Amino acid sequence: MIILAIVTTIAIGWVGAAFGHDYMNFPQLGTILSVATMGGFIMGTIRKNNHR
Repeated sequence: MIILAIVTTIAIGWVGAAFGHDYMNFPQLGTILSVATMGGFIMGTIRKNNHR
């Protein structure tokens, strides 16, 4: 699960940076999306562990 989270975060960050730079003149979009993605994975893990 950790490897999936890392790969997904990197991919979303890369795509977000490319899209933000090319179309929106906002290259920081990749960083924002990466942090949001990793936060989602962390919150999902915390929620999963609290239901036990």
